[in-house]
Amino acid sequence: MAALLTVKSIPDDNATVTVNSEIVPRLNAYAAFTSSTPDAVIVAALEYVFGTDKEFIAFFDKHKDHPALLRVKEAKTPQKRRQGQAE
Repeated sequence: MAALLTVKSIPDDNATVTVNSEIVPRLNAYAAFTSSTPDAVIVAALEYVFGTDKEFIAFFDKHKDHPALLRVKEAKTPQKRRQGQAE
């Protein structure tokens, strides 16, 4: 049987989330099954839910002012070397 979700790689932001410890083994297994990463599986699963839940789609279309509860981590930028350091 083919995988339910199509997992693809796209540019991303970083955030830390907590998942139930019972989910971790299945998440890892699904990532292996689809030759992807757990992060990609989570994104694909969320895209599936967001695209198929008709009540959520109606809610989202009407409520664009929802609170930003998930904080996105700022990307780390390379730091300049201090003067006097060997290059």
